[in-house]
Amino acid sequence: MATKIKKAKAELEEIRLAEREIVESLIGNYRTVLKHIDEGGPAQEALTKAAAMTAEVRQALDGLDEEASVDEVATRLEGRVSPAVLALVKAQVVQAGGFGAVTRAVDSFGGFAKQYEQIKKVSAHHGNFWEVLLYGQISRDRAVMFDLADNDKLKFTATSEDSRVLDALAHAQRHQAARGEYITAFNEEGKEVDLSFPTQNWRKAVVDKTRTGQFVRKHFEAMVFTALAEELRTGDVAVVGSEEYADWSEQLLAWEVVQETLGSYLVESACARRARVPSSTRSSSAGSWRTSCEAPPRRRTPGTRRTTAW
Repeated sequence: MATKIKKAKAELEEIRLAEREIVESLIGNYRTVLKHIDEGGPAQEALTKAAAMTAEVRQALDGLDEEASVDEVATRLEGRVSPAVLALVKAQVVQAGGFGAVTRAVDSFGGFAKQYEQIKKVSAHHGNFWEVLLYGQISRDRAVMFDLADNDKLKFTATSEDSRVLDALAHAQRHQAARGEYITAFNEEGKEVDLSFPTQNWRKAVVDKTRTGQFVRKHFEAMVFTALAEELRTGDVAVVGSEEYADWSEQLLAWEVVQETLGSYLVESACARRARVPSSTRSSSAGSWRTSCEAPPRRRTPGTRRTTAW
């Protein structure tokens, strides 16, 4: 994951260098789109024509009850049913053509997907937002990462009561088969997945304000695997049966064992020498005996992993 993050940051730097070209392209593209939508453009002209045709249809059908029989409709319209329907169809065709002009304009710029991609890159640059670029770096390894995270391969466990990252991982695994842009933000119990552990940038990438109750799937997965790698590195998540990523809390000596062996250990390490130092010199030599004796063996604690996870 550290390598992937480094590549995402390098991509962000490349975007900085190309920003001017991208921004100028976006400005030119959307100037054209606005001209199509603005007053006097093809979209507005089509809407005006469609509105006029729809008004003709409403006038032809005015006064008819919704439950009127076919015979009554034919009598009231005096044979104008077909013209009215045709006018309505024409209005819909004209309206669709107007919106089609806008779509064709976007297509000429490379399509909506390319425009969204350029917008994402510009947003990433302005917000130092490498997080939105990370999925592009890990997408080819997605299947492998999910495979390793499967309980049949590696079984993860939290070394404290904080299981937010593993809960988020479980949520990602439940939606592993999804291919859409969004997944639900609620777990199997109907509660929203806790996103209080990632950074503000990650939350900004994962949560789309226009899609309440949903997460952006790709960014959610990238966030989960990034957080999992960090938790493994710090020891906040352990791998059952692993030596390097074992649960540090299970490696601690029981307090009873410490009480039984502490005295003999102090004697063996010569730290008990302080008891033989004359009281007159004890204060002046206090620092020296503390630094001269061997330190007791230390067990690994959270945040002290020496190797890079994943």
